[in-house]
Amino acid sequence: MLTGPYVSVENLVQLSSESNAIRWRRNRLGALSGERMSRQRGRGVDFEEVRPYQIGDDVRSIDWNVTARKNEPHTKVYTEEREKPTLIVVDQTSTMFFGTKYRLKSVAAAELASRFAWFTLKRKDRLGGIVLGNNGVFTTKPYRNRASVLRFLQDVALANQSLRAHDSQQSTSDKSELWSEMVVQLRQIARHQHRVVLISDFRDTTPDSIREVLERSRHNELAFALIFDELEQTLPPANLYSVTNGTNRVLFHSANPKIRQSYRRLFLERIESLKTMCMDHSVPFTMIATHESMDSFAQ
Repeated sequence: MLTGPYVSVENLVQLSSESNAIRWRRNRLGALSGERMSRQRGRGVDFEEVRPYQIGDDVRSIDWNVTARKNEPHTKVYTEEREKPTLIVVDQTSTMFFGTKYRLKSVAAAELASRFAWFTLKRKDRLGGIVLGNNGVFTTKPYRNRASVLRFLQDVALANQSLRAHDSQQSTSDKSELWSEMVVQLRQIARHQHRVVLISDFRDTTPDSIREVLERSRHNELAFALIFDELEQTLPPANLYSVTNGTNRVLFHSANPKIRQSYRRLFLERIESLKTMCMDHSVPFTMIATHESMDSFAQ
């Protein structure tokens, strides 16, 4: 698990050795595990079944033993995995520069993006990425080589290292503009048959901007991975707390039951809204806490 306030390219490169045995859980990132198989006539990677010959089948796949035994032409059917470039969209904007245990959301997101990038390369799939940073949107087009992964990870690290506590006052409109630019890049790159995973806290985004991204699921495989910190979900035990964004400091008491309930309700409503939109488009949605090991994300 990567910890601390920032990540370096070296940190992200070291994760390549930890992705060898990763099998992304289908119930967490669905088809983005890369295990979706599609039927192809003719020779493929795995034998599936023998069935009666149909017009259009490759005659080279006829099973002559079964044909002779049943006195009817039968053909072997294989499954073949469709090659789909993978595009990782990772958020490294100000709302991600927050965390109370072990690490910040930005660091957790960077680790997940890196692990998935190396996993994709080891599968010999093309890998590209889009990084949302406070200074702009940085794009790496999908290629099947280590250099493409390194370019993407360098963008992630640079955006991560540019985050500062005083930037936490970034306006919602700024985030919306970055999100809109990301959608434009997404449309240009992931037109058809791409795997796209979005890693973000999805804060300061609008329902319309989320739907714009979800529209890409018509011709691509999408998955949303929401990074959150426990403090965003539930207030700490009753006590007087001091909180700062690096510039301003406020005191608050967490004992009021109504405040605690309202705080948690707002979080759950936001999550439920995202889940519903994803379900409407058959897009997998998962949540990962900052204290959660990425090892639990694999089986």
